Amino acid sequence: MLSLFATPVLLAQLGLSDSERGNLRERALKAYVQNNPTGKPWSRSTRTSLCEQDQAFSPLFEAIRRIAGAAFGVTVATITGRELIQNSGDFIPPHVESSALSAIYWIDCAANPDHARADHNGALVLQSPVGPYGGNKLSQEKRVHMIDPQPDMLLIFPSYLLHFGHVYQGPRPSVEVHMEMEVA
Repeated sequence: MLSLFATPVLLAQLGLSDSERGNLRERALKAYVQNNPTGKPWSRSTRTSLCEQDQAFSPLFEAIRRIAGAAFGVTVATITGRELIQNSGDFIPPHVESSALSAIYWIDCAANPDHARADHNGALVLQSPVGPYGGNKLSQEKRVHMIDPQPDMLLIFPSYLLHFGHVYQGPRPSVEVHMEMEVA
């Protein structure tokens, strides 16, 4: 568990095998074709949760429900998750969610950022709640934190954190599940 901007954030490997992730990858790609006729990663045509469309995602959603509950000391009442596919050149615009917690699970990705060269390929950015340019800040305080996606990586954070994804440049699509969770 990290504490970014005095905000709890969970970053962990979920531990699914390559074959489990391969199965979920193919199912997410199939759902993407069905649910996203415009081909933009943020313009899915339905708000229906992925696990309602395909029961193969139910164990993933239940695992994330348990992990989020334990990490944040809450009971997750509902979880809605949707596939998000980023092809080379795609990005995720800045946004927040209206839910209590957000989660992103990277089933597969091939981002290879080099931050030292200002190449933030596919990095997810979490922004401090005080904004990118707030007034006084401590010398050790960061205004943004970049998460470099990796296959099998799980990120859970309070939904009020502004987040976005840098342009993805990879030889294969980044296959993700983005989730919104309400707590009891």
